[in-house]
Amino acid sequence: MPARSLRRCLAAVLRCTVFLSLEMLPRLFGQDLKPISFGRFCVVLWFRVGELIMSDQVSLNVDVRTEAGKKVAKKLRFRGQLPAVVYGEGAESVACSVDQRRLTDLLKAHGRNAIISLSAGDTSQSTIIKDIQYHPVRDEILHVDFHRIDLTRKIVVEVPLHATGSAVGVRIGEGILEQMLHDLEVECLPTEIPDHIEIDVSDLDIGDSLHVSDIVVDGDDFSIVTDSDRTIFAVAAPSLVIEEEEEEEDEEGLVAEGEEGAEGEEMQEPELIERGRRSRDDEEGDES
Repeated sequence: MPARSLRRCLAAVLRCTVFLSLEMLPRLFGQDLKPISFGRFCVVLWFRVGELIMSDQVSLNVDVRTEAGKKVAKKLRFRGQLPAVVYGEGAESVACSVDQRRLTDLLKAHGRNAIISLSAGDTSQSTIIKDIQYHPVRDEILHVDFHRIDLTRKIVVEVPLHATGSAVGVRIGEGILEQMLHDLEVECLPTEIPDHIEIDVSDLDIGDSLHVSDIVVDGDDFSIVTDSDRTIFAVAAPSLVIEEEEEEEDEEGLVAEGEEGAEGEEMQEPELIERGRRSRDDEEGDES
């Protein structure tokens, strides 16, 4: 469970304990003051935790639409709306539209793996963003796919990877840290999706690499689904000196070729002139 949810649950337990000590819960239920039973305490605590879990969700209003096509999508974007679709959990796909500014603010504040409660009229459903299509040039959102989820069933999501520390091959050997994999597929409950996964690269020297199999997962909040042989980070040797040497060699080669070309022209010019003179002498001899 994320630290934020854990703190909220502990706060809920503390508040319920205070209520029990003051014997205020019976009054809240419209009963006379009397000692509360353990069963009623469990019921209240259950609803408290449920409210806290729901409070981690972000609400987003959508408008169901019946029309589809490029012209319809263009009109929606002109009005500040984005075409979207909701699918999954054995139900039919529903075409809808969302407010572009509201979705952009949501992604900036909560990230792509946030649990989103989509509201359409009087109905609401828990979803996550499955796919986002961007404009190839302007980097604007063009379309969004929402996937229905069950908060009690595990799902597979992509979690960003962040490097921590400074690799020894970069710090001392002046190497280059390369990141081949930026996201990691994990399986977990929707309420336990990590914001990101940090990987320490301090021990990587020049020529070293770090693979998915090298990641150690603490606890059982999530399990890694990505292929264990995939390379995440690698430290390459510096290539600046080699490139400079190659450039110097190329320049020397060009200079040498220029000098050889000049010498070739000097050698060829007398030969051509001499040939021209011989041909004239031959012609004069024939005329005489």
